[in-house]
Amino acid sequence: VDWNTKVVVETRDKKKFEIDRECVKMVHLFTEFLEDAEEGTQIELPLQEVDSEAFRCVYAYLDMYRNKEPEKLEKPLKDDLKNLVSPEDWAYVTQTLLEDGDEKKHDKLVWTLKAINFMQIEPLRDLCCAAIANMLRGKGEKEIMELFNLNEPFTPEEEEKLYQEYEWLRERKD
Repeated sequence: VDWNTKVVVETRDKKKFEIDRECVKMVHLFTEFLEDAEEGTQIELPLQEVDSEAFRCVYAYLDMYRNKEPEKLEKPLKDDLKNLVSPEDWAYVTQTLLEDGDEKKHDKLVWTLKAINFMQIEPLRDLCCAAIANMLRGKGEKEIMELFNLNEPFTPEEEEKLYQEYEWLRERKD
């Protein structure tokens, strides 16, 4: 490993990824490690909360923006997501996060969102949240419940648990 240009990330399932240091600059969770390390220092970053499948999805995005800044997404969404993001971001959402571009096959999107919440990657979090908002656009309660395979609405206790796990949900609601 060329420690001048690379770091190693180890996921929860003990898979190791050798990645470019430039790619991890967007990861707030890692910025302190990188800032404090001298050039050429061996850096191995543990990701106890992220499995290799989710990390592959995250890394695809980080690699895409290795030497450039992602565009900021306008909030709230004023149009279909496809018209608001770059062709590369749209391809990432439809080809990497949604299986065969099918919004009903959104497991990777959910895994990735959980991973980036832990890793603190704001531009990717915004893109994933926008993708979910885009999926919900124009749908009624029944269609949304079908999309997420829910049989009945959340109880207040279930909602509170979600708010505790995903603080940003409460921010959006209030």
